[in-house]
Amino acid sequence: MTSDLMLTDTPATAGDHAVDTSPIPAARGIGGVRVRLGAVLMGLAVLASTSLAVGLYVLQYRPDAQSGAAAADAAREAAVAGSTALLSYAPDTLDADLTTAKSHLTGDFLTYYTQFADEVVAPAAREKSVKTTAEVVRSAVSDLAPDSAKVLIFTNQTTTSSEKPDPTTTASSVLVSLTKEHGTWLISSFDPV
Repeated sequence: MTSDLMLTDTPATAGDHAVDTSPIPAARGIGGVRVRLGAVLMGLAVLASTSLAVGLYVLQYRPDAQSGAAAADAAREAAVAGSTALLSYAPDTLDADLTTAKSHLTGDFLTYYTQFADEVVAPAAREKSVKTTAEVVRSAVSDLAPDSAKVLIFTNQTTTSSEKPDPTTTASSVLVSLTKEHGTWLISSFDPV
């Protein structure tokens, strides 16, 4: 027997109607769930990576930026300016000099310096015409955090008075501790080393 069957690419027909041979609609529903699940997973991945980026910025980058080279330079410059103001005064400009020095200080050190200036520096400067001029010849940051710093300074301080009119120069080294308050570095301690 010979068979006259012929294979074609056309759908089988039942009468005048074509028979649908595509997957059943229920299978399409499962694919839709997979697409939605993929979108949810993609959204969670984006959320997780965004959270990680924000966390790294807050915990690592910002503190690094606040304690990087620019912050170190700012702390060092504040230590130099504050130390120069603290160690320089003259009898004819004493009130302004002490006010300027105090503007570079904070905390307990400001309290101590105010008392010391009122009880020791001001009377000596006025009575004996003591004049001092300080120059920071070297400085280096030894410790730096976002809100605190330590700067080692080396100074030459020249002093004259009515009793000793010839200038006397004294070299010293000081560890200057700074605290950042409202974006400004202020001296919180001044320790000779």
